[in-house]
Parts: sequence; structure tokens; C-alpha cells
Amino acid sequence: MAEIRVQTDCDPYPAKAGTPLTNTGNRLFSDGSTISDRNITLKFKYRAGSNTSDPENVSYNQAVGVATNGPRIFSSGASDPVLPVNGISAPNGFNWNTVENPDDYPVDNCGGRPETASEYRYRDGRFVLNGFNNATFTNASAYYSGSQFGGDNLRHPDGHSKIVGFALDGYPIYGPFGYSSATDNTSAVAQMLSSYVLRSTPVAGRGSSYSEIAGGRYIQDYLFDNSQDLDEHNGRYCVTPDYTTGTYAYFLTFTPNLTAPAYPYVVGPSTREQR
Repeated sequence: MAEIRVQTDCDPYPAKAGTPLTNTGNRLFSDGSTISDRNITLKFKYRAGSNTSDPENVSYNQAVGVATNGPRIFSSGASDPVLPVNGISAPNGFNWNTVENPDDYPVDNCGGRPETASEYRYRDGRFVLNGFNNATFTNASAYYSGSQFGGDNLRHPDGHSKIVGFALDGYPIYGPFGYSSATDNTSAVAQMLSSYVLRSTPVAGRGSSYSEIAGGRYIQDYLFDNSQDLDEHNGRYCVTPDYTTGTYAYFLTFTPNLTAPAYPYVVGPSTREQR
């Protein structure tokens, strides 16, 4: 099996970052931090084009993938039980959701921010909507600049999303659009929706109602119900314009009409394969 080797400085350029979003200069963030280049080498098996399965649980605050512009993509769950700003402690067995606690984990409009050693990291899929979707980025890559859908270079001519990263188990990560029938590339293109839903009532042990601490602020507030397009890993086996005979693939998930990121955002609580 082939191996992918990625050497990255984790700098999102030429994609946008910072507050306000920009491509150049001292990209400042709302908490006063700035991006520092890192020297990171990632090695993982290339499984695109296949459909093997040997799931592995994702640890909280773990890298789960790498975007095509270099930054690593991390899981949304916080490993620290105490919110860094508000100082509230999570109950035993519960983990804060960094995406749904923006006051404590401030990010730019791409869903990213500098974290350990000022490494810029993505936590959800907004990087495609607000960071990648500009000419400076798309013109830097023949893959993105070579075709478009209605002026959107992040989609193939038929509307299917293009690859925006790779999960560290070796499967591709697509933007939010895929074929409505997973194995039929002539079917309509539709937004791929997460099959995770907010529990109707707080799970046992939470210690607070949704009126006290809003639903979704803990990872454990979500339940997989298999109701939509994607499986528990936030992906599916399907054909794509890049893999016409099929591949397992992850998709970035948002609420309908791309209004907000939707849990689990990129990769689910477990990956499709072992790293």
C-alpha cells in the first residue's frame, strides 16, 4: 500500500486566516495570537480508492487530517475538562466541544486559530467557505483553478465538491457536496448531511439542563441516528469525479444551506480505518 508523506509549515497561506481574514501580513486573531510556522512531517497510508474498515477511536484534541493548504485538522473535542476563559469544569466523562464554545476557543471565520506553539489548526469546515474560496488560493493550484461549477472552483463541473484534505487514515476529505445516490454519478448533487443529532434530553451524568448549558457544548450531547447521508465516521463509500470506481470518503458537514458547521464537522468520533 502506498504511503503519503506531507511536509508542512502549517501556515494556511495562500488561503485566508485571521481577524479580519487576510492572505498577507501579521494575521492577528481575536485573542491576540498570531501564526508561527512549524516544521511537521506527516506519514500515512494512502487508502483512497478503497473501502476497507478497521475503525479507530479519535482521542480528544487529536489531529485527524491535513488540509490541502497545509494546516492540520483537529477533532473538536477538548482534552482539558476546564474551559480556559470561563473556568467551568466538565462533569466526569464529558468533553467540551471547542466549536460550540467560541468564547473559550476563539477562531477566525475559517474555523481555525493558532494553538500549541502558535500552530494554526482547523477545527471545522469553514475553511472551505471562507478561506479557500478566493482567487489567490484557487489560482495557486491547477486542481482548483482547472475547473469550476457556477464560478466555484472548489466544485467539479457537475457540482460535486473537490478534495480539500486527507484524513490521517488515508481517505480523502471532500467539501460539503456529493451525489445524492452514493454510487450513481448521474444523480443530483446535494449537500451531504451529518447523521448526528442533538439528544432531545440531556444524557445521564451531564449535571445541567440545556437551558443552563446549551445543548451541543459537550461532545456527548450528540447522538448518531443514521438518519442522513453520512455514517458514524462522517463519511460514506461513494463514487466521485476523482474516484469514478468508488472510494470511502469524508465530507465536511454543515447545517442545511451551509449556515453553520454541523457536528462532527470533518471526521467523526472514530475513523474508518486505523492510522
